[in-house]
Amino acid sequence: MRVLWLARNLPFPLVTGDKIYTAKMAEALAAAGAQITFAGYPSAAPAEPVSGIAWHPVPGGPKNNWRAALDPRPLVAARHLTKRYRKHVGGLAASAWDAVVIDQYGMGWVLDQRRRFQTNPSFVFLTHDHEESVTALQAKDPGASSIKRAYLWQNHLKTRWFERWIARRCDLLTTITEADAALFRQTAPDRPSIVLTPGYSGRKLSERTVSAETARAVVLFGSYRWSAKLANLTSFLEQAAPALARSRIELRIVGDIADDVREALAARYPSVNFTGFVADPGPYLDARLAILAEPIGGGFKLKLLDYVFNRLPVAALDVCAAGLPPEISQHMMLFGDTATLLRRVVAEIDDVQSLDRRQRLAFTAAESAFDWADRGRSFLDALEATVRSRGFPSPAALETAGA
Repeated sequence: MRVLWLARNLPFPLVTGDKIYTAKMAEALAAAGAQITFAGYPSAAPAEPVSGIAWHPVPGGPKNNWRAALDPRPLVAARHLTKRYRKHVGGLAASAWDAVVIDQYGMGWVLDQRRRFQTNPSFVFLTHDHEESVTALQAKDPGASSIKRAYLWQNHLKTRWFERWIARRCDLLTTITEADAALFRQTAPDRPSIVLTPGYSGRKLSERTVSAETARAVVLFGSYRWSAKLANLTSFLEQAAPALARSRIELRIVGDIADDVREALAARYPSVNFTGFVADPGPYLDARLAILAEPIGGGFKLKLLDYVFNRLPVAALDVCAAGLPPEISQHMMLFGDTATLLRRVVAEIDDVQSLDRRQRLAFTAAESAFDWADRGRSFLDALEATVRSRGFPSPAALETAGA
């Protein structure tokens, strides 16, 4: 199986959920037996050698936001459609491929180039979210100005059209949760799909005990460069910073955030400990609770796995547990709104026996449930079935026979 994987960027360094998901899914597919050529704009870190993957940097980089805003496509797609990338797609289209993976809706413009692929490969839409839903929530952000909301609303309308257009023209859809799959079935009912929840390959603590000696602290861990993530954080801080400070509970924000934004938030919320990016978050995760309160943005929350495998009990909004098996989520504290979540955190923070029991049971339930190798084999099986169902001989097989 020869696969051309077209992404916005090469997925390094692995500091955000979308890069982790893309990189690990490609590695898992290669480990299952596929030969992958992975194209994208160069990243800030060198591409790591992976057996079965040939990294293909595309010269240049995306357009700036102002130029892209004039495009009829949504912003992320318009930014990554450049003359250089389109030229590279044309060159790659001359090779024999069984499948072409369109990684995230920002690469959907590749479908306009489909006629250039000489061996008629199957096209796969690898989704990270149901972006129509995500951008609708962004457009309703109460913290945004009227001008920004107007901009977000027009981007949502572009996204709704574009994402549906992509889904209806691909031969296979992959989703990160069953909830996303159900939403795509409403607008692209005849497209086959497969749910590929993430695996986990990070740190796993063999032992940890939450006790009275554990820091009386709660932690939020993540990357806050994307506007939706930052909107979630600022909305949460508005409620959480005063509530937790009154109860003398330390609030730690750990993860990548722009320096100017971090400084502004630190000045506004002096009781909050803003750490910024750290290479090893382990020491900062030694707290009594982890919190996940992100109402804007769908998909599977990879940081839940970081919390569970670092043996942190979790308090989260119930929408953030999408895709998590119930045998794991039942050991978390899930709530419908942030105000209720904060009240329960304050009430439960000193019940260390209950918190310790929650982390142990969640870890045990999750220990064997997130194997990337399983995802890679499932993905390869779905690709092979898609190629067979279209009734075309394998392009790679034809090339081999011709040789």
